[in-house]
Amino acid sequence: MQLLKLKVVLAAISATAFSVDMGEIQSKLDSELLWGTYRPNLYFGTRPRVPNSLLSGLIWFGLDDQRNWQKTRHSCELGDNLSEYGYSRHNGRDFGEQKMVDTDQGVEITSTFIKIPGSGGGSWAVRFTGATQNVQGASLAYYFGLEGNGTMSMTITKRMARITGQTPDLGRFRIRIVPAKNNTSPPLHPALESVVGVPAPVKISGVGMSVPHIWKAKDQFQDKIFKQARMQAGNILQQTGGQGPLTGSVLFRLENEGLKDPDSNLFFAQMMVHGDFAFDVIYERIGDDAIKSRDIAAIASNRRKDFDRRFEDVFGLQAKGFSNDQVEMAQKAISSLIGGIGYFHGSSLVSNEPKPEYGEAELTSEPELTKPYSLFAGVPSRPFFPRGFLWDEGFHLLLLSRWDVDLSMDIIRSWYGAMDNNGWIAREQILGEEARSKVPVEFQVQYPNFANPPTLLFAVKALVERLEPSSMMGMADQLAQVYSEQGQRDAETEQTLIREYLLDLLLKSQRQLEFFTSTQTGEPLPGSTRRGYRWRGRTPDHTLTSGIDDYPRARPPSVRELHVDLLAWVTYMLTVHAELSAYIGKELNQTKDQTLEEHLQLLDELHWNQEKNMYCDRTVRIRDDFDELEDDESEAEEAVYVCHKGYISLFPMLLGLLPPDSEKLGYILDMIEDPDELWTEYGIRSLSKSDEFYAQDRIENKLIASTANCAPT
Repeated sequence: MQLLKLKVVLAAISATAFSVDMGEIQSKLDSELLWGTYRPNLYFGTRPRVPNSLLSGLIWFGLDDQRNWQKTRHSCELGDNLSEYGYSRHNGRDFGEQKMVDTDQGVEITSTFIKIPGSGGGSWAVRFTGATQNVQGASLAYYFGLEGNGTMSMTITKRMARITGQTPDLGRFRIRIVPAKNNTSPPLHPALESVVGVPAPVKISGVGMSVPHIWKAKDQFQDKIFKQARMQAGNILQQTGGQGPLTGSVLFRLENEGLKDPDSNLFFAQMMVHGDFAFDVIYERIGDDAIKSRDIAAIASNRRKDFDRRFEDVFGLQAKGFSNDQVEMAQKAISSLIGGIGYFHGSSLVSNEPKPEYGEAELTSEPELTKPYSLFAGVPSRPFFPRGFLWDEGFHLLLLSRWDVDLSMDIIRSWYGAMDNNGWIAREQILGEEARSKVPVEFQVQYPNFANPPTLLFAVKALVERLEPSSMMGMADQLAQVYSEQGQRDAETEQTLIREYLLDLLLKSQRQLEFFTSTQTGEPLPGSTRRGYRWRGRTPDHTLTSGIDDYPRARPPSVRELHVDLLAWVTYMLTVHAELSAYIGKELNQTKDQTLEEHLQLLDELHWNQEKNMYCDRTVRIRDDFDELEDDESEAEEAVYVCHKGYISLFPMLLGLLPPDSEKLGYILDMIEDPDELWTEYGIRSLSKSDEFYAQDRIENKLIASTANCAPT
């Protein structure tokens, strides 16, 4: 029935004249998405989707303790112990707001980001509001740093900091950093009023410097203010006979140095604040309309209302009876997901050889850096995993594609753009020195024989399933409104975009399938010629490549294992390819070993345990009754099932590979609904309560995992 629907859609679309310039469409999308909060590893930062370009970010620390400068806030860190941060609203396009509560440093900050369309990516602004909740106040700084070619200079007045500059990709731009008129500086201690060299409080000051790495802006800032503080402390102590006092607002204030130096490529604007505060950062491309500070609040208010209205239109939670608190929580969930989208560029550290397994000789060649490339992706965790993970991205996109199809399609396109000629995509995208600085050395190298579940196809499949004639017209309303002056695309444009896009994805996904079938196959079991699949990258306790990192597998590990979840993933790829082929009308050349029917048969033949009525991994071991003296050595081995009730045993069902009338489905559902096995009030356990490894000190299986619950069936 599904294929019949897809053929109807195909027939309707095939009757349309494809006259749309796909390059023009992509160009407009690139312009719409050029600027954003694409530095998710920072509490707040912006950048364009252009390599080696203009980066910006927020820095702060409290002034009560003179050691607080050593704990300057910049990148999201678990050790910072912020009580709260994360976006409460973010539409992925032109609006995002979040609250950061830093109890340890005595500061609360709310950031409100807006973007105005225009040529070359348009202009944007962010308003920071908040309050200090300590005695001495806080140091706030905002910086802009230029990687690559271009120039910048800064001027400081009593009212604001101004930056002007240009780059080949962004053209000419101007920036204003404007503190609110009613900001209050920390009071100057009376004993310091007569000390020569102690400046009077000002609303804003700055510094410019020439640095090789903008991503190390925090280090550069700390180095500068420490040198400044040491000099000022010596001056004060000398003039006061060692009495001081040494207050943070005096010690750590920048002194307007290097602003006009032609070599400066990193500029900080600093504000010492006490009590309630606010300041605006406004970036404008010269030639576009200017953004006025007085308009930011009104624009943000309208975008906030638009977000709330659209959230209800898409998800309908209020109509379903959810409370305001529950709706707010859901808004924060999707906004935090969107706020975690970033643009990454750099080289990845990749081995030239497959990683040895189980007693094989160690690698003799050193890993090498790839050519730099870019990735547009969401991150699983802003403080802990601020980079792209292939396994996680598919689950991100299941939700994101409901909110913004175009944005999710662009992310998918970016991931497939990271594929090499063999169809391999590194499961963890550690691009550049900044990304590698957050990863232990032993995990930095990516191996070309390590696969990862093709979860990107979740979003692709969901998109195809929504492409029915009855929903085609309404679908345009969900998509980004960037392709015409009126803000909407016509049906011809929409259908052409989707069809051409899916054709490209199908061809790339087919190459990825060939990578799986050529590199992840396993050895036949004793007495059989049939080959299943085996994850590479196993250790005794973990199979990181599977996505279910510490799920129990065969012990000890063996190259003779066959993994049921990997066979299910390959079969799932074939089902999605069948749907895509039907939709776009293109048949793919497949060998007998690559057919969907063949893989569905293998699932039952290799992995269904008739005795336990469940899907299990397989491995090979020496027979217990084997006698080395009397028995034939060729009969020494036997194939055994490795059965652990949990997510792995559910994969054929989770991926929708079982027909509704399958008798196996009943056994699986019985396992799920049994509270002594998988059922809880909060979701299904990742591993059965009855399993010997349940609640052991492992990474994931002692908890109720949620990601696999999201797999479409």
